Amino acid sequence: MSIEIIEVTSPEQIAQFRALLMDYYQERPNSFSERMAQDLQDLPGRYAAPHGGMFLALCNGQPIATAAWTQHTPALVEMKRVYVRPEYRRQGVARALAQHIIAIARARGFAQVVISTWADAEDAVALYRRLGFTEIPPFKPSTVPGLIYLGLDLSPARPAGAQVIKVGGGELDDPAFVAQFAGSIARMKRAGAQPIIAHGGGKALTQLLAMMDAPTQFVEGLRVTDARTRDAALMALSGLANKKLVAALIGQGVDAIGLSGLDAGLVRVARLNDALGFVGRPVSVRASLIAAWLAQGLTPVIAPMSLGADGEIYNVNADHIAGAIAVAVDAGMLTFVTNVPGVLDRGGSLIPDLSAARAEAMIADGAISGGMIPKVRTALEALSAGVRRVRITNLAGLASGDGTVFALPASRVGGV
Repeated sequence: MSIEIIEVTSPEQIAQFRALLMDYYQERPNSFSERMAQDLQDLPGRYAAPHGGMFLALCNGQPIATAAWTQHTPALVEMKRVYVRPEYRRQGVARALAQHIIAIARARGFAQVVISTWADAEDAVALYRRLGFTEIPPFKPSTVPGLIYLGLDLSPARPAGAQVIKVGGGELDDPAFVAQFAGSIARMKRAGAQPIIAHGGGKALTQLLAMMDAPTQFVEGLRVTDARTRDAALMALSGLANKKLVAALIGQGVDAIGLSGLDAGLVRVARLNDALGFVGRPVSVRASLIAAWLAQGLTPVIAPMSLGADGEIYNVNADHIAGAIAVAVDAGMLTFVTNVPGVLDRGGSLIPDLSAARAEAMIADGAISGGMIPKVRTALEALSAGVRRVRITNLAGLASGDGTVFALPASRVGGV
C-alpha cells in the first residue's frame, strides 16, 4: 500500500481531520473529554504553526489517518491524535505518521517527543516502544484514568563541559572588557569547558538608530522593532558586535565561529506580540548543530537575530536566546556576565548560592533592590524555562568562578 502524508492547511483538510477524529471517538467513546471536544471545535487550535502541526495520511487520495503535534516547552513536543481507520491498520501507517512527526521535532531541535495513550491499547504501545519510546512520569496534569506516558529522547548526548555564557551588548563597547572577556573564555577552554556565547548589542543598536534618525522605544524592557529597526539590529548585532567579539576570541587562540539564531535556522522564534513588532521569542533550537560545532573544537558566538515560522527575521532578547540554548543543549551552567559580582547581602558580602524561594523573599523584604531585581528575575525565569543552574557574576567572577548561583531543587532537576 502506498500512502502520502500531507500537512493540514485548508478548511477542507481540517474538516477531513475532524471527521476522522469523530470516527475515533465513536470507536472509543470513553476517551471523549471536554479537552477533546475543545480540540475538535478549535482546530487547528493548539496544533497551529509555529507551535504545532496537523497531518493526514492519504491512500489513493483519500484520508485514512491523522496525527498532530503541539509544543509544551522550548524542548518538549507532544504527539497527539494518532488515529488510523480500522481497515488500514497494521500496514505501517501509524508508524509512518509517528516517524514524520519525530523527524520534524528532531529537525527543529526539540529534545524530546512525548505521548500519552491508553495502557490497554497494546498495538499502539508496542509501536511506540519499537520506535524507541520508554515509559516516563506524567508530563502534564490529567484526571483521565488508564493512560500510559511515553517519551523519546531526541537530544544528542550533552557535550561534556558545555556552558552557555551571555554577555550584554553594553560591555562589548569597551575594548578592555572584550579583551579580558576573551582571555577568560580562552582559559575556560584550556581547562576543558566548552563555552557557548550568546550576546546582545543594545547600546550599539541605539547608536546606529540615532545615526539613522530613527526613534528608540521600549515596552517592559523590550525594544519596539519595526522593519527599519529590525534591519538596523541585524547590522549592529549580527555584524559589528558579533564580529568584534569573534576577532577578540580568535586573538586569544579560541576557534570562535560567529553566528546568529538565523543561520541554519539555529533558533526558531514566534512573534512575541503585535505591539512590539519584529520581536520574537524562541520556540526551538537545533541543539545537534551546536553539539557538532563543539565536537569540532569550535566556540559558537551567537547573536540574537532569529527566523520566524513566517519567514521574517526577528530581534530577540539575548537573555531569552541564552536560556533557550542552555535548555536545548542541557548545559551545566548558564552564566549572565553583568556589571556586578552577584547578589550581595545587607552587609555587602557575596551570596554564593541562592534558591528561588529565598530570592523572592529577599526581593519582597528589600534586601534585593534596584537594578539587581531584573537580573535576579532573569535568572529565575531561566530556571523556570528548564535551565539547571544559573549564575550572575561579573568579569572577575567569570575568571575566578565566583558569583551567585541559582539552582533548581534536586527533585526537579531532569524532570519532564
